[in-house]
Order: sequence, then C-alpha cells, then structure tokens
Amino acid sequence: MVVEDDRDTREVLKLILELEGMAVTEAADGCEALDRLHDLREDDPDRPCVIVLDIMMPRCSGPEFRRRQLGDPLIADVPIVVLSAIADQVYLDELGAFAKVSKPFDPDQLVDVVRRACGIMGES
Repeated sequence: MVVEDDRDTREVLKLILELEGMAVTEAADGCEALDRLHDLREDDPDRPCVIVLDIMMPRCSGPEFRRRQLGDPLIADVPIVVLSAIADQVYLDELGAFAKVSKPFDPDQLVDVVRRACGIMGES
C-alpha cells in the first residue's frame, strides 16, 4: 500500500512497484489508508505486506495514521516504510518503522526495501 498525498508521487510509486510485479493499493492520506487497509485485511489477512507511508499529509498525517493503526489489532502488524524528506532516526524509532526511504527517492532502493519488508527475495 502506498500512502502519499501528492498524486504524481503516488502514481510514480505505484508504477515502480507494479513494474516489479507487486499489487499496489493507494491512498491519499492516513484516513483513507485506514479504510482501505481494513477492506484489504477483511478480504485477505496477509495483504498488504507493507505500507509505504508519507509523513506530512493533510487530514490524517503519517504519525496519526500509525498511532491509529497500532491501536487496531486487525491492522497493527503491517510494517511501514517511511518515505519522507524530514524524518530523522529518532522519529522513525518512535513510529516503529521497518525502514526509511528519503525523498527524493532512488527507485532501486525503494524496491529493495519493499521486497525486504515483504520477505520477497530479489532477482539474481
């Protein structure tokens, strides 16, 4: 799942991951992501395997999303990869992030981190 308020960035992220054979659900903010996450989990308890999460978003920010996610047993176990230009390591530790990818991002790094979070081995 890609949670990013900038539509162009969200579409690029989705395209990059889809080109690697991954199914991608997208959300424009944390509130929309919570709804979609519930729908996905009700259909398949193993989906999504990771959430690529922006920090600065209107309506429901990355930290607010994460607080609400961790408080909900149905969706609490889905790891997050923070995609941000601002988050430092202390902040990431507070969010319990699997990893951070800095903006502007390197597509290869993003794919590698998402694969690791999902337990997918890269191509040899």
